[in-house]
Amino acid sequence: MFEKPQFYQMIKVHCYLTILIFLIGCNSSPSYKITHNTITIKGDSLQTEITIVDESIIHIKKYLVAQQVKELPNYVTILEPQTVEWKVNEEQGNLIVNTSKLKVQISDQGEISYHSKEGESLLAETNAGTFVDADTTAYYRVSQAFTSGEEAIYGLGQFQSGRMNMKYVPVRLEQFNQEIAVPVMISTKGYGLYWHNYSITDFNLPENEIMFADLEDEELIIRKTTFTPEQSGTYNFFVLSETPFGFKEKGNSNRRVGEVLLKVGGDTVIFYNTIWFPDSYSGEIELVAGKEYELVFKNTGEQTLAKLLYNAPDFNKTTFSSTQGELIDYYFIHGENPVEVLSEYTRLTGSSPLFPKKSYGFWQCREAYPTQAALLKSANEYRKRKIPIDNIVQDWDYWPKGTKGPEWDRSRYPDPQAMTEELDRLNLYLMVSVWPTVFNAPLLEKYDLTSYKLDPTGFIDFYDTSTHAKYYRMLSDSMFHFGVESIWLDGSEPTQHPNPEEETPVGKFKELSNAYSLLVTKAMYEGRRKEFPDERVFNLTRSGFAGQQRYGNSTWSGDVDGSWEQFAEQIPAGLNYTMTGLPYWTTDIGGFFRWIPGEKRDFKAQYTSLEYRELLTRWFQYGTFTPLFRIHGFRTETEIWKYGQEFEDIARKFIDVRYQLMPYIYSEARKVTTQGKALMSPLAYYHPDDQNTWDIDDQFFFGESIMVCPVTRYRAREREVYLPNGEWYDFWTGEKYTGGKSIVAYSPIDQMPLYVKAGSILPWGPKLQHVYEKTDEPLVLKIYPGEDASYTMYYDDGKSYDYEKGDYTEIGLFYSEDNQSLTIKTIIDGFIDLPLNPQHFVVERVGRDVREEVSFDGNDLQIQLK
Repeated sequence: MFEKPQFYQMIKVHCYLTILIFLIGCNSSPSYKITHNTITIKGDSLQTEITIVDESIIHIKKYLVAQQVKELPNYVTILEPQTVEWKVNEEQGNLIVNTSKLKVQISDQGEISYHSKEGESLLAETNAGTFVDADTTAYYRVSQAFTSGEEAIYGLGQFQSGRMNMKYVPVRLEQFNQEIAVPVMISTKGYGLYWHNYSITDFNLPENEIMFADLEDEELIIRKTTFTPEQSGTYNFFVLSETPFGFKEKGNSNRRVGEVLLKVGGDTVIFYNTIWFPDSYSGEIELVAGKEYELVFKNTGEQTLAKLLYNAPDFNKTTFSSTQGELIDYYFIHGENPVEVLSEYTRLTGSSPLFPKKSYGFWQCREAYPTQAALLKSANEYRKRKIPIDNIVQDWDYWPKGTKGPEWDRSRYPDPQAMTEELDRLNLYLMVSVWPTVFNAPLLEKYDLTSYKLDPTGFIDFYDTSTHAKYYRMLSDSMFHFGVESIWLDGSEPTQHPNPEEETPVGKFKELSNAYSLLVTKAMYEGRRKEFPDERVFNLTRSGFAGQQRYGNSTWSGDVDGSWEQFAEQIPAGLNYTMTGLPYWTTDIGGFFRWIPGEKRDFKAQYTSLEYRELLTRWFQYGTFTPLFRIHGFRTETEIWKYGQEFEDIARKFIDVRYQLMPYIYSEARKVTTQGKALMSPLAYYHPDDQNTWDIDDQFFFGESIMVCPVTRYRAREREVYLPNGEWYDFWTGEKYTGGKSIVAYSPIDQMPLYVKAGSILPWGPKLQHVYEKTDEPLVLKIYPGEDASYTMYYDDGKSYDYEKGDYTEIGLFYSEDNQSLTIKTIIDGFIDLPLNPQHFVVERVGRDVREEVSFDGNDLQIQLK
C-alpha cells in the first residue's frame, strides 16, 4: 500500500497558494522597482527580491508581505554586490534581467529561470513544491523546487549512502556523526546553488509514503508489505526515522545499536549497520511497472517507527524544504563548468587559507595515548625506524578523571611543555582533541562560561559571540601555551542535540542547528590568528557548513566502521563534501571501529586477521591521496609496524610517495587558496560533458593531473578503470593508454592504479623524513607528453602568513609538444631570491629516455628534450 505522506499534502496546498499570490499582484509583466543591485517584485501577499551580486551570481529572497521577516545573521557569504553592468526589460509578460554572463527570466507566475548568455537553459523554478508558510507549527516552513535538464549533481555534504550523483536522491541535511550537511550543490550543466538556511532541510523531499500493516516482529521492528509500481524506472527510497527530543534529552541523541534494512523484491536497497545511526537513509532500485514486489523493512533499535518514503521515476525536480525559516533564500552561481562554478562560489563565501606545510604530511593518530610517555615512545619509534611523519595526535581522555577537557591530568601527563619540546626536537607537531562541551566546573567558572551552555547538553553556545574569546582563551591557556599547535575539535555537530526550542541570542537552536561547527571553527581561527599572527592555523573538526573553509580547518568522516562496505562509501562521501567548496577532508584510515566480522567485536583480531590487514592496506593507499593523510582507530595501536612486515613495507612505500609528491600537493593547495580549486574531485569536475563519468564513485582526481583508482574489494588484484577522453599514463610504469573507454588495471596488493593525464608536468621531490627537511637533491620535473603542458610551482616558508604579503615564489613550467622543449620562467620571486639561490632540476620526459639536469637562476631557461 502507498499514499501521499501527510506533510506532502500540506506542501501541495501551499504550492497553490504561492501561485495565487503571484497572480494577484500581476496584470501583464510583474510590477517592480530597482534599488541599487536589487529588483523588488511585490504582489499582494508575496515579495521577491532579486539581487545581482555579480555577472555570475544572483541572490533570491521571497517572503510574505504581511509578515515581518526575521533574518538570522549571515554567517556564510562575504561577497557584497559588485558594480557590474546589467539591465532589465519586459518581454511578453516576463521580466528579463541580463548580465554579461547570465539571462534571468521572471514569469508572470513568479517563477524564475536561469539561462547562459548563449540562451542555454540552466535551471528553472517551479511552483509545484514551492511555498512560504506563516504557520510556526508547520513541519516545513519554506520550500523551493526547481527543474533542470539532463545533468549530474554533486555536493550537499558528506553522507554514508554510497551515492555519488545526487540527482533526484532524497537527502536529509542534518549534522550527525558520519554525516555533514552543507546545502550547496554543483551541476554538470554549469551552475551551482547555495540554499541559505541553517535548519534541518530535506533535499528532494519524497512525494509518496509506503504504508504498512501491523509489525511482523516487534522486537526487531520488521514490517512487510507489497508494492506494485505504476511506472518502470528508478525509484528512490528514503527512510526517515526521527529520534524524539525526549529521548535525546536523556543523553542518547545518537542511536548506537541495531540496523536499518530495506529489501525490495529480495534485493537490498538500504542497509545501514554502523555504530552511529542518523535520522535518514536512502537507496535506489530499478523496478518494472505492474510487477508486484515484496518490501521488507527493518529498523532495529529505533525509538519510533520509521517512515518509508519514495520518489517515482517521474520525479523531475530538485527541491530544498527547510523545517525553519521565514523566507526562501538562495544564491544561484553560474560558470562554464564545475571548476568555474566552484571558483565563483568560493568568491561568494571566502577562500581557504593555506595550512602549515606540515599539515599535508602524515598524521599518526589513535584512540588514545594513555600517557605522555606512551605518546613520546610512539613518536621516537617513528624517527628510529625512519618512517616519514610530521604530526602526532593526542585523542580524548587526557583530562583529569571525572572531567572532560581541556586540562591535562598531571598524573599521566606530568609536563606537557616538556612533551611538546621533545616533539619539536623530533620535528613533530602535536594536535590535541578538545570538545565544545566542557564538564569541568572550575574551568568553566574561571573563564566565565558556566552560564553559556545549550541545555541540556552542556555544549557551549557559540551563537552567543561573547563566548568565542572566552572559549579560545581556555584552550590557549591549556594547550597553545604548552606548545600544542593544532586542535582537534571533536563532536562539533554538536554530537548531542540541544533542545530545539533552546533560545540563543540570535534565535532558537532549531533555526541555527546546522551552522554550529562553523561558529566553533570561527572562534578558534580568529582567536589563534590574533594571538599567534605569525603561525598558520590548522584545526580538525567533525562537522562542517558552508563558508567554514575560511577558518583554517579540515573535516573527517567521523567514526566509520573498518569494513569494506564503509571503506567504499568514503570515496563518494568525501568527493561530494569537497564539491561544496570545503576543500579539506579526510577519513580514519582503516576505519574507527575495527572489529572483524564474526569476531564479536574483538578489537585484537585486527592485528592478525589477513582480511583486515588487506582492508587496512587498501585504505592506506587511498588515504595517501586525500587532502589530509591520517590513520586512526578505536582502542587501537595504529602505528604501522603493528600489522606485520608486509603492511609496514607497503605503508612506507605510500608514505614516501606522499612526501615525494609534496611539491605537487603544496602547489595544488595554493590553487585551492587563490583559485577556489578542489584538491580532491570527482571525474566530472574536469569532464562534465562525459556522461560516463557522472556516476563513477570509485575514481577521483587528486589535484589537476593524477587520477586515483582505489581498490575496494577483498582479494581483488585487478579492477576496471574508466579513462576519460585524452591520453593517460600509468603512474607506476609510464605505459600510455587512449581514453574514452574502460580498461582492466593490474592491482597487486602493494599497488593502487594511478594515472596521469597527457599534457601534465608533475614535480617530484626526494624522499624526506618531514616536510621541512633540507636536502640538496634536485627536484624531478616529470613531463607527460602528448599535449602542450604548463604548471606553476609554488614556494613559501610553509609556516607563516607572509605569503599574504607577497613573500612567495612561483616558477612557471611550459612544455611545447611541437618543439619538444620545456621553458622555465620566473613568475614571482618574493621568497627564494633565485639569483642567489638557484634551483636544481632534473627534467624527465615520460615514455622517452630523456633526462636533463639544469640549474635555474631566475632567468628564462629552455631545455630541448629531443
